[in-house]
Amino acid sequence: MSAKTAVSDRRVVRTRQTLRDALIGLILEKGYDAITVHDIVQRANIARSTFYAHHGSKESVLLDGVGALRDFLAQAQRDQRSAAAPLAFIRAFFEHADGHRDLYRALMGDGGGAVVNRALRQMFVRLIRPVLVEAAGARKRPIALPVEAVTGFATEGLMAVVTWWLEAKPRLPPAEGERIYLQLIEPALAKNGFAPPPAGV
Repeated sequence: MSAKTAVSDRRVVRTRQTLRDALIGLILEKGYDAITVHDIVQRANIARSTFYAHHGSKESVLLDGVGALRDFLAQAQRDQRSAAAPLAFIRAFFEHADGHRDLYRALMGDGGGAVVNRALRQMFVRLIRPVLVEAAGARKRPIALPVEAVTGFATEGLMAVVTWWLEAKPRLPPAEGERIYLQLIEPALAKNGFAPPPAGV
């Protein structure tokens, strides 16, 4: 990679981060649905042409941010996953949400809008489904339930627990949010064949 290319790449990364930061600040102030592209470029202090060189819409900026979060959680899943903790990204997610509570309240509440909630659900599906497919494939007997239905169940459960946890009084630590979700979901997954089989099975 040439020095010129490296500088250009760093500039792109900075611009995209600036746009994500601008969108986050605006979501906290006025909610996603009320934001316009004009608002974003004004907050980011960039030209509209620069915005469109990177994104086609405010939804593209949002999805860029969700994609960055998904990459972070996927890396946590790879680094921390074990047979005893197949959904290792859950702890990393609760820790991230704990450090950005105001943002998550805005994203997952009324201010987030349908686009935000759909993006978060799609992120969870992409993280949860491979774990379930792998667990089902490791079993020697057929799995009775469709993996898409189980993925949806696990995803909606996570959305519900996180939404409750964000508003819980007194404030609960990330480990408690993770514990409650896993205590609810793991028995259901195990009962229906979507948990790693015991060693030697």
